[in-house]
Amino acid sequence: MTTFGWRVRSRREALGMTQDELAKKLNYKSRSSVNKIELDQRNMKQSQIAQLAKALETTPGFLMGWDEKEPPLPSNISVPAAYPVPILGVIGCGEGPIGEQNFDGFFYIDRTIRADYALHTKGDSMIDAGIQDGDIAFLTKNYDFEDGQIYAVIFGPDNEAVLKKVYRSGDKAILQSCNAAYTPIILDGSDMRIIGKLTWICHKAQ
Repeated sequence: MTTFGWRVRSRREALGMTQDELAKKLNYKSRSSVNKIELDQRNMKQSQIAQLAKALETTPGFLMGWDEKEPPLPSNISVPAAYPVPILGVIGCGEGPIGEQNFDGFFYIDRTIRADYALHTKGDSMIDAGIQDGDIAFLTKNYDFEDGQIYAVIFGPDNEAVLKKVYRSGDKAILQSCNAAYTPIILDGSDMRIIGKLTWICHKAQ
């Protein structure tokens, strides 16, 4: 889930604006005030949010997360080649699935890759799909379901999270590993929730 600060930073960077430049537009004494906003360390009044939105050529609704669609950039702005994607924790790729939601900074990726968030992978159950322990998986929340594609899935009483190929058969869901050492996980479809579709993998440095 994106935060107010993340949206501010994303919009600022999309405009090619530095923290110093935004601070100047807002009549702040230094960029530290902007930095606190982007780190979600500052409470803001409605009037201040409106002023910030105007400086970023967007709407208060977008910054607050009420409007999902980001307003278009001005015609004189060239879109940067990369944009920030939040890394939100760890997802299991093995036995004893792990699901942690801990913000771990941003990863900049090319705009040709669709992703809403990223997760560190843990385990070896997806190695035949080229996903290794310690890679970073990038996922999109908006997708059309296709049998056999790789998805991030939450299931079980502890809301365990895994990265698997997903198949549907009637009211059943099959979570298939890409490693012959692991057996499929078969669930009632109602016991599973897909939280994202895999769009790209960044391999850890060797």
